[in-house]
Amino acid sequence: MLSVSEETGEETGKDTGQRFLVDLMLMRLGRWLRLLGQDVACPTGERDEELLCQAKEERRTIITRDKRLFLAAPGAGISCLLIRSSNIYDQLLEMAKAGVPLRLDPQRCTVCNGRLQEVKTLGIDRWQCSACKKLYWEGGHWQKMENMLQSIRSQIEENALPSNSRR
Repeated sequence: MLSVSEETGEETGKDTGQRFLVDLMLMRLGRWLRLLGQDVACPTGERDEELLCQAKEERRTIITRDKRLFLAAPGAGISCLLIRSSNIYDQLLEMAKAGVPLRLDPQRCTVCNGRLQEVKTLGIDRWQCSACKKLYWEGGHWQKMENMLQSIRSQIEENALPSNSRR
C-alpha cells in the first residue's frame, strides 16, 4: 500500500489520520475497519471529484484501489492510501502496515458508521448503534475474526524479525 502526504504529495508509507473514506470498491474493508474502532465514512457520490470533495470537507483520508483517484488526491490536498489487494486478509495487512491497530474494538456501526453504545442485558455485553439501532454482540463469528486478525499480526511480527532470528 502507498500513502501520499497531503503537504508534500510524496509517498510516505504511513497513514496520517484516523478518519477514513472508503471508495465503493472497498466497502467490505470499511466495515472491518469499523469493527477495529476506526471512523470510516462511505462515499456520498461515485465520481472521483465527489470523493475528493467529501474527503476534503470531512478531513478524511481516502482508501482506494483506484490508481487515478490515488494520483489525483495530492493535487486536491487530500491524503490517500492505495490498497493493492482485492483479498480482505491482505487489505487488512496493508492497513496494519499503515498503522491501524488490528484489534477488535467495536466503536462504530458496520452499517452506518454511527457510534456504538454499550448495552448490558442479562450479563451479556452488547453494543447498539446510536443512529440505526443495530445490535452487536460477541457471537460465534467473533472468534473467527479474532483468529484472522491474530494471523495477520503474527505475519507482521514474523516479517519484522531480523533474518538471522527466524527459524
